[in-house]
Amino acid sequence: MAAAARSPTRELDQQQLATAEGGEIDQAGTVDLGQFQDGQEFALPDQVLGGGKGHGGEEENRNHGRVEFSSLRCGTDAVVFPRRSSCPPPPMVSLHRLPAGILFAFCTFLPLPAQQKSTNTLPPGGYLSADDILAHCGELAGKDGVTVRELARSAEDRPLLLLGFGERGGVGRQAVLVVADPDGTRPVASQVAWGLAQELAAGSSPLLEAATVYLVPVANPDASAHLLADGFAWRGAPVDEDHDARSDEDPPDDLDGDGLVLKMRIPDPAGDWLADPNDDRAMRRADPAHGDRPTSRLLDEGLDEDGDRAFNEDGPGGVRLEANWPHRWREHEPAAGPYPLSEPLNRALADFVLERPNIAVVLVFGAEDGLARPAEGVAEPGPDSTEPPKEDADLIRLLAERLYPEAKDGEQGPPRTKPRSAPHGSGGFADWARFQAGRLVLESALWSPPAGEGDEPTEADLLAWNDAAYGGAGFVSWRPFDHPQLGPVEIGGWKPLVRDNPPVERIPALTETWAGFLASLADDFARLEWSGIEVHDLGEGVCEARATLVNTGLLPTVTEMGRRTGRLPRIRIELQLPEGGVLLGGRDRLFAERLAGLGGHQEFRWLYRLPLGSGPARIHAESLTAGSVDAALEVE
Repeated sequence: MAAAARSPTRELDQQQLATAEGGEIDQAGTVDLGQFQDGQEFALPDQVLGGGKGHGGEEENRNHGRVEFSSLRCGTDAVVFPRRSSCPPPPMVSLHRLPAGILFAFCTFLPLPAQQKSTNTLPPGGYLSADDILAHCGELAGKDGVTVRELARSAEDRPLLLLGFGERGGVGRQAVLVVADPDGTRPVASQVAWGLAQELAAGSSPLLEAATVYLVPVANPDASAHLLADGFAWRGAPVDEDHDARSDEDPPDDLDGDGLVLKMRIPDPAGDWLADPNDDRAMRRADPAHGDRPTSRLLDEGLDEDGDRAFNEDGPGGVRLEANWPHRWREHEPAAGPYPLSEPLNRALADFVLERPNIAVVLVFGAEDGLARPAEGVAEPGPDSTEPPKEDADLIRLLAERLYPEAKDGEQGPPRTKPRSAPHGSGGFADWARFQAGRLVLESALWSPPAGEGDEPTEADLLAWNDAAYGGAGFVSWRPFDHPQLGPVEIGGWKPLVRDNPPVERIPALTETWAGFLASLADDFARLEWSGIEVHDLGEGVCEARATLVNTGLLPTVTEMGRRTGRLPRIRIELQLPEGGVLLGGRDRLFAERLAGLGGHQEFRWLYRLPLGSGPARIHAESLTAGSVDAALEVE
């Protein structure tokens, strides 16, 4: 270790650091190896080791050492790799480049020393536009194993494209559907989805050996295009949101001409907000229970352009695609549309899903997240449920641990910044796919800024992160403005996209994480096998047979919610007798509704007579979600 301290820039990525239990990166950019989990590795990309120094002697570092990287760039990853086998853990911890596979980036940003300039690009700088991604998708059409479908056209005549990878014939070939940014507010989702499309188009993912992958890289093309262009997720379908017989007449406005629509801080003792005493930029809601005295109102920057004494209440566009799906659709909410699936893009995607019962897993990249903090599930989901049945919730939790491994009993879990979910909305695609289409739905918000001490960061936490990660560039400090209707106000606040989307430098690592997660699903799909076959000759050609159909995969043949909806086809079981055979007891065609994963099974019995000299009877099971399997009923 002493050698590393003398020449860290050249040698640190080659050193092996022994530790006791775990690893941590604190807010000062210091790597603490004293709590590293047994059997795990701590890794940093070697290209970011621009300089650093080790502290303490060999014994200190072996037991509770600290290694400081003074120029570790923000936006790079520190990674904990899950244990790969049950073998005794290696005694050393290596520093090396990130390999492919499932990675968990538990340090999203490391603050920079004050004298250093940020190397992070403020989003959406460097992001591909929705139109660019759609154009690139068309270029994949000529590649082997790739199909490009146009499902519909948007209000502004953009295509809703769906890419297919590894499509093959055959009964029961399962599929995964990836849908990115259905609300048009998280462009990081489409950036990661496009990265996955390139990975899948290369044909190297093990998932394609087991399943077809369908991918919608830009699920809300008009909203996505407008968000990157002008900061608003305009939907292109005007709605009279304030019921004054006019549409889109009172949008937010850029009053001070800085090219941004921010917030207005209005002095008002009857308001709901006050400034944080430790950082005047930060605003928090006044809490009378704690003696808080409000000082301000907060409004979007703009004017009351229709004279109704409300500001910015009827902005551009209207029908939200993510409020127009049938589950928990809100009839009297203008943005939800005149009826469920009124929007052509949603209807086309719904038709695609319903026509393909072999889609076993739906992965949604958007504003909501159900993987970082999985729901417990409910015993009896109802028409307004937001949590899946407990059987499905348990499976989601199991899959989520691949991304966010939990600490074992008696151990301390790795420090981490998990994506935080937006509030659960109504009428969204993921809820429809889970509760009405009956699929296993996994939702991820992909990324969030660090949370500080708790699960939810305060405004002051976010401002401190912004100062460290972007040199303060993500927030416009409050400045005076003479409002023509409100008088003296202040204009400032967060720039669009900064709090929900990472710098472009983080996109490759996120893409690699999700490519690894998709690859990990390859061995999980439901698989049918016949087991416990017994055939007894009762004389004169009469046979009594029994056999058990088993699902040996991790995933069920259909989700518990799918069983409840009745939308998905059952498993069909058929007894096939040779010519002249007669069924004496049981039925020659049977159905099984659902086989749970990891050994879910159902037994079947038959009594039949075979003609003299004939071959054995056979049994056949077929599922559109789990494939088919045959077996001969040989007499013991």
